[in-house]
Amino acid sequence: MRGPLLVVRVSANGLGRDRWGFAVGRRLAPLAHDRNRVRRRLREAGRAAARTGAERGRDIVVVAREGALSASVAELERELARLLGKAERELASRGGAAGRAPEEVGE
Repeated sequence: MRGPLLVVRVSANGLGRDRWGFAVGRRLAPLAHDRNRVRRRLREAGRAAARTGAERGRDIVVVAREGALSASVAELERELARLLGKAERELASRGGAAGRAPEEVGE
């Protein structure tokens, strides 16, 4: 799922718990401390999203886009929750449940 701040990809992993990955490209933020700051904000947004939902056995990859550099944690939380909801609906419509082979949901 693609939004103005983030790209989120979700697939079922069959483990019964969620695994998260966060990516911030060097092209987006050439300096390591800028990439790390965005990554910390994304992890905090991921924690907030995990608190609101149950573990579903998903692999979740969150890729920062240019708007994420200046976005607040609250903005990232809203965007992540919106994209996760869309990805979850698409995964359910494809029949991707925990225990099945991973299916990429995205773009």
